[in-house]
Amino acid sequence: MPLLTHQLLLHPDIVGRFVLQKPVTPYERSVGFTWYVCPVKIANEQEWLLVNAEFGYCALADTGSAPDIERAALDAIDLHLPDGREDDKVSVSFNPDSIRWHTAAKMPEHVAKRYEQALKQIRKCSNCHDAEDEIEQLNDTALTVGGRTFTPAEGLEGLLLELADHYSHYIKTTPWWKVWWHAKADQQPWLAQGFGRKR
Repeated sequence: MPLLTHQLLLHPDIVGRFVLQKPVTPYERSVGFTWYVCPVKIANEQEWLLVNAEFGYCALADTGSAPDIERAALDAIDLHLPDGREDDKVSVSFNPDSIRWHTAAKMPEHVAKRYEQALKQIRKCSNCHDAEDEIEQLNDTALTVGGRTFTPAEGLEGLLLELADHYSHYIKTTPWWKVWWHAKADQQPWLAQGFGRKR
C-alpha cells in the first residue's frame, strides 16, 4: 500500500476547464483522500471549493488553476497534522505528482449537503477572506457521515492523529530488519490499521 494520496473529482460539466492542465480519467475507488471540486462565486469571481468525501471538510483554492487546487488539498491535510511531531507526515503523500484527477457525475449525499451549506454561507461574502472565515466555521459545524456525527475538522485531525499513533507503534515494536524490508518494498503496514480499516 503506498502512502495515502489524493484524488480530485470533477463533474463532467466542468472537466473542460482542467483537461488541458491535467489528465482526467473516470473515477475509480481507492484508499486515500477524495475531494470533490465544486464551482463557487465569491464577489462575482469564479472560485473553487474542495469538499472532502471522507469527512465533509471544505477548503477554498486560491485561484482556479489546477496546481492551486492541488495545493488547497495538500494544505488542508498539512494544517491538521498533529503539532510537534514532524515524522507524522510519513502516512500521507504531499507530492503533487501523486494527485489524480477523475470525473464523477454524482456526489455522496453528505458532500452535496455540505456543498449547499457552503454556497449559502459564501453568497453573503464580499471577498475571499470573508469566505475563508465562513468555510472555517463550517468545518467546525457538525455533519453526519455514515451514521456518525462529528465536525469535519475533528474528523480529519482524528484520522491523522490515529495514523501518527499507528506509525509510532509500528516503529517502536517492529524489528529493524522488518522496517527496512517494508521500506525497500514500499509498504506501509501501519496504514492498513488506520485509514482503510473503518472506511
